[in-house]
Amino acid sequence: MRAGSRFLRPQKSVTVAVLASILGLLGIPVGVYFASLCARGGVSVWGWGWLAVYVLLDVAAFSAQNNPQRARFTLGAAVALLALILGVRNARVHPMPLGTTVMLPSERPGPWIDRLGEDGDLGMMVFVAMGDFGGVRADDRRRAKPYLRAAWARMRRDPEFAPIPSPIVSNLLSRTSATNLHTLVLNPPQAKASRAVIFLPGTGGSSKLPCYLLARRMPDAMIVCPTMGMSGEWANEEGEVAWNNVLTYTRNHAEMVYVIGEGYGGRALLHLLSRNLLGHLSGAVLLSGYEEAYFDPVRRSSIPLLILRGDEDARTPAFRVEGLAGLDRVQNVELSAGHYLLYEQEDAVLETLDNFCSGR
Repeated sequence: MRAGSRFLRPQKSVTVAVLASILGLLGIPVGVYFASLCARGGVSVWGWGWLAVYVLLDVAAFSAQNNPQRARFTLGAAVALLALILGVRNARVHPMPLGTTVMLPSERPGPWIDRLGEDGDLGMMVFVAMGDFGGVRADDRRRAKPYLRAAWARMRRDPEFAPIPSPIVSNLLSRTSATNLHTLVLNPPQAKASRAVIFLPGTGGSSKLPCYLLARRMPDAMIVCPTMGMSGEWANEEGEVAWNNVLTYTRNHAEMVYVIGEGYGGRALLHLLSRNLLGHLSGAVLLSGYEEAYFDPVRRSSIPLLILRGDEDARTPAFRVEGLAGLDRVQNVELSAGHYLLYEQEDAVLETLDNFCSGR
């Protein structure tokens, strides 16, 4: 038996090396595509650093069978680079006076994993990839891409907000749930804020950029940005539980509470509101998205409603105003833009949102 065991060990090592080489070969086109996302997304040095780690690991795997010495060397280089990135990210990314991440409903601090990825890098890569696979229309990507890149670059240069962790990594890894909800909180109040804005993001899972824009425009407002996955997954039973947790937390920290739903987040918001989950909201905003099937119950309620849409938005149909004449609490605003209205018309949209979310 001992002789047989010694005989089987080399065979097992060869099998592992062969499998590693196959995985390395399969990883080459994946790495090429990731490199194209980095280039087209204009990522920061962090994005290229993570790509370098991937390339080194892939080379190590690919070389495992035919060149074990190269495999060991590149694996060591990958581990060293990974340790360097993790160490620097741990030192540079952390909660700030103007923002942090918390887990709801427990209100525990957000996990360390939220420090790993740069929101601007991952968000822009996801945006480009969604365009490649049909998640973003070609004309929307063409129009919005320069505005998004400029806004993310501005956020990366802001010393008060750039170090704040982002839940996007947790979203990508499906680590968020209704009872373990990764939530970005900007402009946290010392006591109780006069107003708060809950932002429900749409497809893509990145909430830091739009919430950063809101926080800079409304420094007196607490901005609460929960995330429920990459698809704005609020229009279901788990989403309702998550919404109640978010609303309870926000009401405990602010006098007036407004909510903004963007894209699919707007459609999900209508679903939540139509289920009599209005709570004590002071107003709701549908930004580039609504679902007509859920609209009538909200229209019949007493909640003030703002609907913002780009006049060239092919994904959000023109709002029907029949039956709304004389209802001052419903505002319907169209601006010259496509689907990504917030970024194409940033100043006009933020001014409109600020005015609406102030009770004026």
